[in-house]
Amino acid sequence: MAKFAIITLTYNKLEQATKSFLNSLYEFTDENCFDFFVVDNASTDGTVDYLKDFAQKHKNITLIFNDENLGYSKGNNIGLKKALEGDYEYFVLVNNDILFTPNWLENTIKGFDKDESLGMLSPRNNEKCKLTADNYLSGYKRYLARFKKPFKYVVTPFFSCVVIKREVIKKIGLMDEAFTPAFYEDNDYSFRAMYAGYSLAYNNSSFIFHNHSTTSRAIGPEVAQRNKEYFFKKHPVGKWIWEHKRTNILKDVIKYVKEGME
Repeated sequence: MAKFAIITLTYNKLEQATKSFLNSLYEFTDENCFDFFVVDNASTDGTVDYLKDFAQKHKNITLIFNDENLGYSKGNNIGLKKALEGDYEYFVLVNNDILFTPNWLENTIKGFDKDESLGMLSPRNNEKCKLTADNYLSGYKRYLARFKKPFKYVVTPFFSCVVIKREVIKKIGLMDEAFTPAFYEDNDYSFRAMYAGYSLAYNNSSFIFHNHSTTSRAIGPEVAQRNKEYFFKKHPVGKWIWEHKRTNILKDVIKYVKEGME
């Protein structure tokens, strides 16, 4: 069985995101090392037929079609439940607006061998650089060269592409579906992993390009505010982090959590 389960949600955006995502994934990832679980949230733009045709050409794809748009956490939970039936060591949640680089998965996974406390790792992406979809393949190595350490330990890795150890999911469970349709479920999952004793980080030796889609823009600001309040209610330490602008200082989180437990 493949070592990795890659799980992706689709919801329309066939031409804007999904086609290029699929082509890039299969160009830069060894098909024999992963099984691919695609959960479609009731697309209406031809995505369903395209996925069916694409799956006919690749032996490692499982398609799951929802009758309605269930949002991010519910959709990913459906994919995770199906993938957990297999004996995969790692689970990769990746958006359908990502473009990849050679050896992105292998380079990311190597990080787990360098720090056994790591529970989740994300490749670096173009959030802090000026690379574009046209030039990222020629420029990403120069970007990665600026980092002198193997990781940047963080409070929340990039859930646009995050690799999660199987043991993390078995210990803390699936995503909290109360955050449906989207926003702050990634923060919640990260905090739950930290409470369970895991470190989280960006891997400074791997890179993917986030070709930002517009799907989440259709969700109103009232949903984000509601979920933010729910997140702070679940995780008072999260509110402290945001208020003190310490979102990337893991030692402060651990110190605060420990003090709260004493």
